[in-house]
Amino acid sequence: MMSIAVKWPGARSLLCVTLLAALAGCGGGGSGGSGTPVVGPGSGSSSPTASDSATVALSLSSTTVTAGAPATVTATVVNKSGTPVAGIVVKFSTDAGLGAFSATSALTDANGVATVVLSPATSTTAGADTLKATATYAGTDYSASAGFQLTATNVTIADFSTDLPSGSSLSAYGQANLTVTLSGTSAATPVNLVLTSSCAAAGKGVLTPTTTTTSTGKASFTFRDQGCGAVAAVENLQVSVTGTALTRSLTLPVASPVAASIGFVSASPNVIYLRGSSLVESSSVTFQVKDASNNGLPSQTVVLEPSVLTGGLTLDGQSGPVTKVSDSNGNVIVRVNSGTVPTPVRIKATLQGSTISTVSNALAIAVGLPSQLNFSVSQATINIEGYKIQGTPNTYTVIASDRLGNPVPDGTAINFIAEGGQIQAIRQTALNSNGIATATANFVSAAPVPEDGRVTVLAYALGEKSFLDTNGNNVYDAGELFQDLGNVYLDRLYDRFYSAANDQSVPLVPTGGATGECINSTSPLLARDVTIPSQPNTCTGTWGTAHVRRSLQTIFSTSNARPVWGTSRPSNVGATGGNCLASLQLIDDYTNDVANKTTYYPVGGALYGLPASGAISFFLSDANPVAFNPMAAGTTLSVNTTDGLAAAGLGGSPVPSTSPPTAATISYKFDTASTGTVTLNIASPSGLVTSIPLFLSTGASPGACLN
Repeated sequence: MMSIAVKWPGARSLLCVTLLAALAGCGGGGSGGSGTPVVGPGSGSSSPTASDSATVALSLSSTTVTAGAPATVTATVVNKSGTPVAGIVVKFSTDAGLGAFSATSALTDANGVATVVLSPATSTTAGADTLKATATYAGTDYSASAGFQLTATNVTIADFSTDLPSGSSLSAYGQANLTVTLSGTSAATPVNLVLTSSCAAAGKGVLTPTTTTTSTGKASFTFRDQGCGAVAAVENLQVSVTGTALTRSLTLPVASPVAASIGFVSASPNVIYLRGSSLVESSSVTFQVKDASNNGLPSQTVVLEPSVLTGGLTLDGQSGPVTKVSDSNGNVIVRVNSGTVPTPVRIKATLQGSTISTVSNALAIAVGLPSQLNFSVSQATINIEGYKIQGTPNTYTVIASDRLGNPVPDGTAINFIAEGGQIQAIRQTALNSNGIATATANFVSAAPVPEDGRVTVLAYALGEKSFLDTNGNNVYDAGELFQDLGNVYLDRLYDRFYSAANDQSVPLVPTGGATGECINSTSPLLARDVTIPSQPNTCTGTWGTAHVRRSLQTIFSTSNARPVWGTSRPSNVGATGGNCLASLQLIDDYTNDVANKTTYYPVGGALYGLPASGAISFFLSDANPVAFNPMAAGTTLSVNTTDGLAAAGLGGSPVPSTSPPTAATISYKFDTASTGTVTLNIASPSGLVTSIPLFLSTGASPGACLN
């Protein structure tokens, strides 16, 4: 063999051209021969230039190729700087046509490598041939070649057997050793064998190995069962010689695993609701039959029965036990349909004909719909500083329960409307960290603001009328007392009197039902109050679903204060010339949309005939023009005095969350004087301070109040 180094014009790499005397490529032969690279002008990068070029290098895993032992052909393409060229199509061929390829072309990868498998054209082909790989790059062809030897294969499969005793079955999860005996093999003609398994293909068995090469005439394999007997009676094995049509089959009987346990998997969902509630009324309960290796076991018969059947509960639509067969994963699924009684339910699953059984975790059947008496709303602050300030925040939280006091489902929609300000329209219930179903709406002060500063807020949701379950069956029966409900309405004056002129109706039920106040029960347990507004003449007179509701009132307090003594002046109030502050007629509440007013007396003027020390009390009311309202929550009171007089606050500051104005008290003490002035400084949450001077004296009044 002789090699010649040639410098190709326009190329920096040396070309190795091999004069083939035998089978070796450039640089040697044997089991890993390399081919003769041939280069020409061109480029070898993804962005080639006119001065670039490429090189193709060719190698075989073996220069001896047989049907039983094909060779892997590798072609590598690099540019003139040695950088691999990716994405280039390499074409493969043989001069005499004695070889066959797994594919006649391949694409180079990121390393510039393209790979195919070379086999004899037929198992009886013999002789020598030349392999060629060609890559076209930037319009120029680059190629390399290598020689190889073909040896005819005269192999046959003499035997395919197992060490399993004749007539016996492979035990569940057992192992069988397999032996393949060949004839016609030699050290020079190794044979590649491939073993397939029907159980392994189904994921129920493992072959070790799945392919092997032998030149001794024998090969060994191992099959390990993975529960195949649960899905098939036999294991079908087949061995084949690569590159030939030679195959041999072997059938192994496999034993089915034995059921060892049955386990509860899930209940989805784990809470369902009463039949007719319009909520989720069924749950799928899943069990799994398992063998001793904890794998699911198919085709097993399971009997399922509920722990209770009260209220018409069913399994798969049946009122008694049902029988199911486990699926390919060993699972059985039964549908539980709720009845009319809320109750916990457990499903018992028993493997038919055995003592193997289990029970599910508790599945809860709940009422679901919120009940009127179990529907409540609260606010973060009753009295907010919103009369002249917009954007003052507040929140309203609904706690919604069914007739048994259990949480309603997540996602129950709550509607909110308000007489003034702005509130979120719809909020949905969700279980808080304590497992309580709540929904909270955000609110800010804004126009419109009623003159009396009192804003009604209403929350309502689809639910059911409350009733007195006298027989304890948790189902409404004819004759039982219930709380009838008509249309929801926004009671602007918050006096439980509906006025079409003043109030906002929400027409959710047809008109023309029962007349009057929609009261069909004298039970105090079912009485309605101002928090449950129901429009007259819109009730149905029958028990059933309705929009449950609750309303409350928020006070928009003024920022400036107008404290009052109360409904009378202190007896020792007086003023020089008899002048005192005038009285006020202020609204306390409403009856049938008529304001109930009371006379109040503002703090001011002077107090005479006082002892040397004592206490003075008054109400921290705001300056609403028509109503007796509290200052906003968080309002504080402080005092300062003239010389010789000491004073301090005793209580009532800061103002709490309240609907009626609350009282405040200050103490005073004359030290070195018998008269002096105490100034009341009332600061709203926004920082506005109202200062009111109050003259104090131990002496007699110069004159009585004239007004």
